[in-house]
Amino acid sequence: MRLTKLKRFANTLRHLKIEQLYWQFNNRLRLNKAISEQQEIFQIDETIFFTYIRTFRKSYFGEGHFRFLNLEKQFGKNINWNFLDFGKLWCYNLEYFDYLSEQDPINEQKFWLLNSFYKYSLENKRTLEPYPVSLRAINIIRFFRLTKTEDHKVLNSLYQELSFLNKNLEYHILGNHLLENAFALCLGGAFFKNASWHDKALKILKKELNEQTLEDGAHFELSPMYHNIILFRVLELIDWYSKYNSQKQEFLSFCREIASRMCAWAKNIQFSNGDFPLFNDAAKGISFDTWSLIEYANKLGIEPKNINLGQSGYRSFANQNYEIKIDLAQIGASYQPGHVHADALSFILYSQGKPLFVEQGTSTYQIGERRNLERSTEAHNTVTVNNRNQSDVWGGFRVGDRAKTTIHHDETTKYIASHDGYKTWGTIHKRTFIFEEFCVQIYDSLNNKDDAKGYIHLHPDRNLVKVTDNEYIIDDFITLVFESATVIIVEDYEYAESYNEYQPAKRLVISFEKEMSTKIFFKKS
Repeated sequence: MRLTKLKRFANTLRHLKIEQLYWQFNNRLRLNKAISEQQEIFQIDETIFFTYIRTFRKSYFGEGHFRFLNLEKQFGKNINWNFLDFGKLWCYNLEYFDYLSEQDPINEQKFWLLNSFYKYSLENKRTLEPYPVSLRAINIIRFFRLTKTEDHKVLNSLYQELSFLNKNLEYHILGNHLLENAFALCLGGAFFKNASWHDKALKILKKELNEQTLEDGAHFELSPMYHNIILFRVLELIDWYSKYNSQKQEFLSFCREIASRMCAWAKNIQFSNGDFPLFNDAAKGISFDTWSLIEYANKLGIEPKNINLGQSGYRSFANQNYEIKIDLAQIGASYQPGHVHADALSFILYSQGKPLFVEQGTSTYQIGERRNLERSTEAHNTVTVNNRNQSDVWGGFRVGDRAKTTIHHDETTKYIASHDGYKTWGTIHKRTFIFEEFCVQIYDSLNNKDDAKGYIHLHPDRNLVKVTDNEYIIDDFITLVFESATVIIVEDYEYAESYNEYQPAKRLVISFEKEMSTKIFFKKS
């Protein structure tokens, strides 16, 4: 058991960058930091402007009443800014202050919330954390500039938080965390006329956006949700930076190119009804939808680049009968796989503009049984061998030994790919997708005889009826036919398209030994 754990740690650590290991060790030696009563000396640049963007959700309802991640809490006038009953992520949302962008409450209440938070932070020596500081700083500065208001006490605390951020960038995590740090430091440096912060942030943004944006425009963590989050940040940066008196044209042009590619990927990966596939850690209600982001981009004079899905490993096919997104991707990113699922060669399929085959989704970041399930192979429309995961997802946000995917055939109507996630047993799983006008054909093959199971998860709104041992009908117009299956079982599962909300649904578990064929027929109208 001890050797197994050591091997898991070794397989996890070997993918990290040296700088991550250095900063992991370095950060453990640092003392916790909190804001203080000390009065800072700073200046404000009042020439920074934002385009008003209406928030996509409402999370504050007045009188200390908040709703995040589909969980509500009524605090009244005494807000516990370190409320952990709903988990750390809920508390983070509480302190991000995204709700400053909401039309309600009135500005007076927003100032009350800000002063309540910083008073609590001072009295309780609340520990600062770089990621929440980053999001909060952007939200507060945007609020002040849109309303052309200020509050010296809040600004004094915010300046201290940005000073903390400048010395505590998340090099131990990298990925989207370091980007958020840099977006905040870039804006904070401009707002407070701190050239050191600003210039440092520009260098990080140039390096990280270049590395984290793939050739087809995808953010390299390969979550459509996080892609849209980062795309919004890039557009927001372009928005204020294009009006900034001290802008650098080369950097602005670079950001516009990144935004154009990211808009292209967001547009390519979405379904016709506006949904994005919930691959990896992704849920509804967390990020702006793609059409809103493209509209924002258009206001900034940015058009999606004319590029196809490619380096990300995702592929798409659509006709008048169905739309399908398939995952032929690698674990992404290799050194920051915190939002990865063990889902190689999986797919999500819509018909008539509505979800037909989905995956179990992402409902929580709380480490435990549900988090483990949602990242597991069996929670996706793919194949398990010997009831194991393709990649060793563990600890909520870690990945040890991992599957490597190879694409063998890559054309519009036919894709063939394989992965070696079961190399421990000498097994390679190969999957073929063939797309026809009224039929999707999926062929699975293993190079060894194994205890294999294929999974197909139906959306809760779909009705499944058994016709024969190997044939099923869905909603009277879709027929599923399986060949070479040994046993087919219909199971209940809980579908989560958003955090902390579950819907009962059905899934098919198809046992086979070496080969299996799945055909999905759509009735001709």
